[in-house]
Amino acid sequence: MNKFIASALIAAAGFAAAPSFAGDNISGEVGYVPPVSSVKSNLTREAVRADYLQAQRNDALPELGEGADVGAVASAKSTLSRDAVRAEAVYAVRHGQQLGGEV
Repeated sequence: MNKFIASALIAAAGFAAAPSFAGDNISGEVGYVPPVSSVKSNLTREAVRADYLQAQRNDALPELGEGADVGAVASAKSTLSRDAVRAEAVYAVRHGQQLGGEV
């Protein structure tokens, strides 16, 4: 029983210290939001919206968020058929070039 209590105290101390490892933006206070710096812009709201829509039409917007790399994978076209890719995978597994698994 004493080992259990000691383990629980060590775990509790570790959880209590966890917030101190957070990023530089947090002061350690729960719910603290750092102040946002205000920068004056020379662009109007309409100009920013027009620039955004033009970039969207030209596919010039950066990939952000979850699955951002999906666009790069989807745009890569292959000249190989499905059977050719499968045959290459089977060959690689059989000759030790790739770890085994479901092929």
